[in-house]
Amino acid sequence: MRVSVAASVPRAGAGDRAALQAVNFFMADMQAGIGPFLGVLLLGRGWSTGVIGAVSTLGGIAGMIAAAPAGALIDATTRKRACVILAGLFTVGASGLILVSERVWVVASAHAASAIAGAAIGPAVIGITLGVVRQAGFIAQNGRNQAYNHAGNMVGAALSGVLGWRFGFAAVFWLAAVFAVITIVAVLCIPAARIDHRAARGATTDGGQVPVKKLRVLLECRPLLALAGAGILFHLGNAAMLPLYGLAVVVAHGNPFTTVASTVVVAQAVMIVASLAAMWIAERRG
Repeated sequence: MRVSVAASVPRAGAGDRAALQAVNFFMADMQAGIGPFLGVLLLGRGWSTGVIGAVSTLGGIAGMIAAAPAGALIDATTRKRACVILAGLFTVGASGLILVSERVWVVASAHAASAIAGAAIGPAVIGITLGVVRQAGFIAQNGRNQAYNHAGNMVGAALSGVLGWRFGFAAVFWLAAVFAVITIVAVLCIPAARIDHRAARGATTDGGQVPVKKLRVLLECRPLLALAGAGILFHLGNAAMLPLYGLAVVVAHGNPFTTVASTVVVAQAVMIVASLAAMWIAERRG
């Protein structure tokens, strides 16, 4: 009798789901690091806005180039928990380099490394989620994950604003480091045996699905192209607004910590509601 690989993997329990939600909550500030405050940190050091823009652009390009290889790596590896841990450590280490160095090439390289790590940690957490709860439970669990992630961003930003205002940029870094430690503990609370790595790649339980082996599917699949186009338009219209606003506040001699933190808190509070609403719609409409 043929036994399915998925059938041999234990089903997720309440503890696994709670650990997934904890990972998403605490990885938010770990992944961000001092990123939201990067522009105001560099402007405070006397850097020109042109150089700051070049550093930010380099990070964006590095993250974009790394996205597809990172996703392929996550699909191939059975050490998805290790990918989350390593990406988190790289992000925190990069934030530390940015904090202590004033050399352009060091800051630019660290920011690019942080962007590359960010390109890996997202797919890794998605893969773990899909491998733990399978296709049937993915929509509900991913919706909760995203709500917890935005809540973590909101709490992290609020704490960063208060601590940064009181103790400076170093406090923002140490907060991200503490969140990284908690994230590592949370991801290790998900037993490796709970992750079905076939399901994590999108395989169905009947084994009849034809595997995708060529990267050209990214150019041939119209729904993926439409989604990519929507993502590009969204980021062109939205992504740079907060850093630019933070720089304007510094130029006007305002408090960058409270201003940047408050804008992040408001945005993430809205996204908590949006994540839960999207989950509700997806469960009913497909």
